[in-house]
Amino acid sequence: MENEWLKKVNKYHQEWIAIVKNLGGQNVSEDIVQEAYIKLVKYNCKDKVIINGKVSRGYMFFVLRSIFLTYLKKTKGIYKTQIESYLFESDEINEIKNIDKFVTHNEIEKEEAFGDLCNRMDAELETWHWYDKRIFEIYRDTTLSIRGMAKETKISWVSIYHTLKKGKQKMKEKFANDYTEFKNGNYNKLN
Repeated sequence: MENEWLKKVNKYHQEWIAIVKNLGGQNVSEDIVQEAYIKLVKYNCKDKVIINGKVSRGYMFFVLRSIFLTYLKKTKGIYKTQIESYLFESDEINEIKNIDKFVTHNEIEKEEAFGDLCNRMDAELETWHWYDKRIFEIYRDTTLSIRGMAKETKISWVSIYHTLKKGKQKMKEKFANDYTEFKNGNYNKLN
């Protein structure tokens, strides 16, 4: 049989379901696991999932996690509310009730403090080595994961990981106190 290796993978079916449930997919665990089987066959992953005659649980974990995260991204929608519940109290009265829900409160000081903090972080970023700066900017300004960046840039993901780790540490050391003050609403105490 051509897909005999898939039977080996299927022996751990309950374990795969438990993994998806632990990731938070209680209601869709069976569907995610079935999708994983389809992807394994579609992309001919026999050599990746069966190593030395044994099922690679690590590879299956990454396949299941990837499918589950893709599912979350697709189903994550915009919160919707019925506008009628906030609008007209009756058909005869053309007024808005609960107008506070639609009025933004003045948060200029907070926005200015946040903008200032971002500008100072950008100024710090400008002092970095060009490679470190560019990797950090790509990670900050795009939706790419570390692996996605590695694929796009042809740079080792390990190198990208260590560069980002070092960069994040620099930013934390320099701006931790300011960020804490910002979160606490002490905008005038920012350096």
